[in-house]
Amino acid sequence: MEASLKTGGKIHYAWVVMVAFGLVMCGSIGSLTVLAGLFFYPVSTELGCDFSTLTLYMTISLVVLALSMPLVGNLLTKVKIQHILTVAGILEVGSLVAMSMLTQPWMWYIVGAISGFGLAATSTVTITPTIGNWFHKKTGFAIGMVWAIQSIYDAAVSPILNNVIMTYGWRTGYLVLAAISALLLFPSAIFLIRYRPQEKGMLPYGYDPQVARAQATASLSAGVPWEVAIKSLPFFLCVFLVMLCQMTACMNQVFPTYAEVVGLGAAVGSLMVSAASICDVFLNPMAGATSDKFGITKSMILWTAITMVSFVILFLGMGSPVLSCIGAGINDAMYAICGVGYSVFALTLFGMRDFEKIYSRMASVGCLVASLGVPLMMFIYESTGAFQNVFIFCFLVDAVIIALVLLAAKTSKNLQWVDDEACAPAAEDHAEDIR
Repeated sequence: MEASLKTGGKIHYAWVVMVAFGLVMCGSIGSLTVLAGLFFYPVSTELGCDFSTLTLYMTISLVVLALSMPLVGNLLTKVKIQHILTVAGILEVGSLVAMSMLTQPWMWYIVGAISGFGLAATSTVTITPTIGNWFHKKTGFAIGMVWAIQSIYDAAVSPILNNVIMTYGWRTGYLVLAAISALLLFPSAIFLIRYRPQEKGMLPYGYDPQVARAQATASLSAGVPWEVAIKSLPFFLCVFLVMLCQMTACMNQVFPTYAEVVGLGAAVGSLMVSAASICDVFLNPMAGATSDKFGITKSMILWTAITMVSFVILFLGMGSPVLSCIGAGINDAMYAICGVGYSVFALTLFGMRDFEKIYSRMASVGCLVASLGVPLMMFIYESTGAFQNVFIFCFLVDAVIIALVLLAAKTSKNLQWVDDEACAPAAEDHAEDIR
C-alpha cells in the first residue's frame, strides 16, 4: 500500500485529495462568502435598500452554518463524504442561481439559510478530519494549502466577476459565479475526494506501518473517546480558544470602515483588504508548515504573537497608509490560525478516534461567536470614540489566546487516548506532537 509522496513514480493520492478539497472550497466558501461582497452594492442600489438590510442574510447563513456543524460531524462517519459534499454543492450552487432571480431583501434571508446548510459541509468540519485521515505527516501544511488554493481563486476571479457585473449586471454575475462554482466543486466532490485512504486501498501519506509497529505507536484511529473529551478541561479551553480566534478574525471586514473614520479614505481601506488577501495565500501554508516542523503549540503561540505585532503596527500607523496596509497584511495571521491552527491543535490533542464529533462542536460555537465579531468591534469604537481601543482590545484577546493554548496543551497530557485496534490505551503516543 502507498504511504509516501511517490510510490512507483506516482504522486501519493493524498495530494490529489488536498487539491480537490481546495477546489471544493473555491466553489463554496470562496464564492458564497468572499466573492459575495461584490454583489452588495449593485444589489442594494437596484433594490433601494440599505447595506445592512441586505447583508443580514450573511449573518443568517453563518448562524445556520454554525448550528449545522454538529450534524455534519455526526454524518461523516455514517455517510460517504462524496455524497455529503455533492448535496452541499447542490444547495450552494442552487443558492447562487436563486439569487439571480430574487427581487426582495427578505428572499436573500431564506436563500442564505439554505446556503448555510451547504457551507457547514464544506468547512473545517470536513476539511480537517479528511486531511487528517490522508496525511500522517505534513497535515498542517496540507490544510494550509487547501485554504491557499481558495485565496488564489478569490484573487483571480474577483476582478473578472466584477467586470461581468459592471458589463452585464449582477443577475448575470450570479449565474456566471454559479457556473464557475459548479465546474470546480462537483467533479472534485464526486470523483476525487474520499474520506479515508483505506477506501482506495492505501495508507496515509508519510505512514510506515513497519516503523509504527517497531516503535509500538498507536494506530491511525487512536484518540480520546467523545464521552471523555466532552467532559474534559482541554475541550472547554479549546472551545474558548476557537471563540476568541473567530471573534478577532473579522478585521478584514472592519478595515474599510477604519480607513474611512481615521481619514485614510476608501482607497486605502480597499488596499488594506487586498494586502490581507494576498498575505493569506502565503500565511496559511506557512502556518501549517511551522506546525509540522516545530509542533502545533509553538506554532499557535508564534502566529498569535505575529497577530499581536500587527495590532501594534495598526495602533502606531493610524495616519499612515503604508503602515496600515502592512499591519493589515500581517494581521491575516489570525485567519491562518482559524484556517489551520486551532483545527490541527484540536486534532493533536484529541486524535482521530472521535474527532468529527469533538471538533464540530468546537467549530459550531466559534462560528456563532464570529457573527458577533464586527458588531463588537464597532461597539468598542462607537462607545470609546477611538479605533485605537479596538486594536488594544484585540491585542489583549490575543494574549488570552496564548494562555489558553499553553493551558490546553498542558492539561491535555492527562487525557487517556484509546486505541481500539490495539485494544489498549495509547496516551503517550501524542505527547511529542503537542510540544
